[in-house]
Amino acid sequence: MANKYLSKYSNGKTVSSAQYITELICEKMAQKEKRDLHYRFWLSSQWQQYYKNQIGSAHKLLKKYEDQAVIRALANPKSAKIYSLRAPHLIAIIEEEQNKLATENKTLSLKIERKENIVFGEANKKSKSIISKLKDLE
Repeated sequence: MANKYLSKYSNGKTVSSAQYITELICEKMAQKEKRDLHYRFWLSSQWQQYYKNQIGSAHKLLKKYEDQAVIRALANPKSAKIYSLRAPHLIAIIEEEQNKLATENKTLSLKIERKENIVFGEANKKSKSIISKLKDLE
């Protein structure tokens, strides 16, 4: 099941994990080159080829890693100067984030205390309803 993310460049529509990750890497490149990303920027001639290359790489990464691991890796300060999803040193950062996610999932186990021999309906025997109180007054 592919997660859906809110796109900044599609007027509030949702996009797949690969599209969202590609938007993130395009944002980094745009910031580096001091260019603007606009509504549906991937259709423009200056972004079209870069977007196609990066979305292919995003799909390959998502076959091996969780989408949250890739997204966190791109936000990690270690990847500040990474402008392509094909960067060889990005893999180590993604694997680090993947391991963090795995340990977070293990530590989130919920401990539930269950009481034994619970008897239901005891509360109704102790207190009378308004109708039963009125019947007792008759």
